[in-house]
Amino acid sequence: MKNWKMILVASAASAMFLAGCSAQLSPADKELLNQALASGQTATQAAQQATDAAARADSAASTAEAAARSASSAATRAESAAQQAQLSASQAQDAALKAQKAFEMGLKK
Repeated sequence: MKNWKMILVASAASAMFLAGCSAQLSPADKELLNQALASGQTATQAAQQATDAAARADSAASTAEAAARSASSAATRAESAAQQAQLSASQAQDAALKAQKAFEMGLKK
């Protein structure tokens, strides 16, 4: 008896399901379905545009990072050159003082 009821319930559910699948959509439902499809296409295009924009932003960020590394390297080289120039100026000053002392010693003789 229980099996018979289960078969009847399953048959009724199957019949209702099949009737729902083969039913015609009303014009309002068709319009809603078309709107949903159009919205899905628009969303897909927007997602693609966002992906493209993200790729461009990533490329720009990479370029900016490379430029920053280049600028940092140039600043380091400039600091090194400034230190070298300072050292050279100090050595030139020492040499000038020695030359002055030698000149003065030559005058005294």
